Amino acid sequence: MSYKHKEHAQEHLHEHDHSHNHENFEQTKKAAMLKIAVSALFFAAGYICEEFFEAPKIVVLICFIISYVSVGFEIVKDAIEDIFDGKIFNECFLMSLASLGAFIIGECSEGCAVMLLYSIGEFIHGAAISKSKKAIRMIENERSAPHIHEKSENESFIAAFAKVYTPIICIIALLVVLIPPVFLSGSWREWIYRGLSVLVIGCPCAIVISVPLSFSCAIDACTRKGIYIYHTNALERLYKSGNIDSGILIENESEEKTAFVKKAAKKAVVISRENVAVAILVKLVVLILAVFLNKELPMWLAALSDVGISFIAILNSLRSLRIRVK
Repeated sequence: MSYKHKEHAQEHLHEHDHSHNHENFEQTKKAAMLKIAVSALFFAAGYICEEFFEAPKIVVLICFIISYVSVGFEIVKDAIEDIFDGKIFNECFLMSLASLGAFIIGECSEGCAVMLLYSIGEFIHGAAISKSKKAIRMIENERSAPHIHEKSENESFIAAFAKVYTPIICIIALLVVLIPPVFLSGSWREWIYRGLSVLVIGCPCAIVISVPLSFSCAIDACTRKGIYIYHTNALERLYKSGNIDSGILIENESEEKTAFVKKAAKKAVVISRENVAVAILVKLVVLILAVFLNKELPMWLAALSDVGISFIAILNSLRSLRIRVK
């Protein structure tokens, strides 16, 4: 699932045509899994040939190129298209620049590993988002009314944050590449590698999905109780004011259901903030290690950290499904 596909899914997470988007993911899921499998197979073949059998360089290079193209072609294509559309600073751009840069400096296995791990992370994100859409579809099918997506303050903050965050990451990466070699007699190869690692670490994927997942899980839990949330901002307003407004409809309203939706609102907001805080903190720690550690931090480890944060965000968001009212 490329950046554009994921971005499209996120934009429509709370809009009317949810079943169509869900079906799109289900239709492309097998193809995505096949691409990841092919990429992993050729990556393993290239790594084994290079490390254990000292195979000719051309054989190793072919394995790594096939591995890269299998999962990276669509991402690089989207990055190029976005550049022509004036949208430079996004995940596609970061991952394409970092992974192709690794090939240029001779770290082919690192470039493949980065793109492969990123693709696995994208698949996880797509699966999580597809699952969360079911909650919204249930609202439409039980109430025969379209869900109106009114962004919560947290979602609006993340959208604005990402637009500023990604260019800053690119500037930091450029400074990491230039300052040590120019002013401190550092090795160009080493600091180019570290700068590319900064781009990988800076990928905002895990941060972007943190908020909608927690709210969608809370909406799902409410729907099962006959409580219909028509936009995510209704939950945030409920959390802040304690008052249920027109964005929330409760069938057969009772004290128990009122307490339930209030608990759901609190969980959605608190968990979304936890997810964002953890994602930023982990990225900051890995970023510091990548720049200041005496030994180069493997680029694949930087990519793995984003996948790991995504797993944590998904698992933490699932807590919104388990709401107990004392």
